[in-house]
Amino acid sequence: METFKIRPPDLFIMDAVVGMEGNGPASTELREIGLVLAADNAVAMDAVMARMMGLDPERLAFLRRAAADGLGSYRAADIEVIGEMPVFEDWKLPPLGGEAIAGNATVQELICGRTRLRPEADPERCTACGTCVEQCPVGALAMTDDDLPTVDRDLCITCFCCQEICPEQAIALV
Repeated sequence: METFKIRPPDLFIMDAVVGMEGNGPASTELREIGLVLAADNAVAMDAVMARMMGLDPERLAFLRRAAADGLGSYRAADIEVIGEMPVFEDWKLPPLGGEAIAGNATVQELICGRTRLRPEADPERCTACGTCVEQCPVGALAMTDDDLPTVDRDLCITCFCCQEICPEQAIALV
């Protein structure tokens, strides 16, 4: 979401010709919808799709967070729908409150562990070229006096662009 705040796209397109029901993305329960949706705001589009599935968007934590971060509104009164917005009966929904993963220690460690990772330069491989610093989308990296990039942990959005762009493969995630 942090990267999205920097520069949200201007157009969102959702392929809703066929939808997945139940506990997707591996779900085999497919349902004909027959629509393609387009919007200039992702929060609004997701809210419209939630309503079409018979779900109050207020129940979706990611939409509440996006709205709180100023990325758009999920309130029906704030969204202009052009065309029809059918509501599909008896749409099979996955568990919404995190019930399925809240008690799963393996999943929780994976999620929490990934959010704690930050880039660190290997002094043996780093040539101090500065590419990682230049390419960091939020300016979380800076060169130190010993010619090594260091990360500001509060600014880093864990996009790992620095690791991908490093020509010497000197950035590790720790």
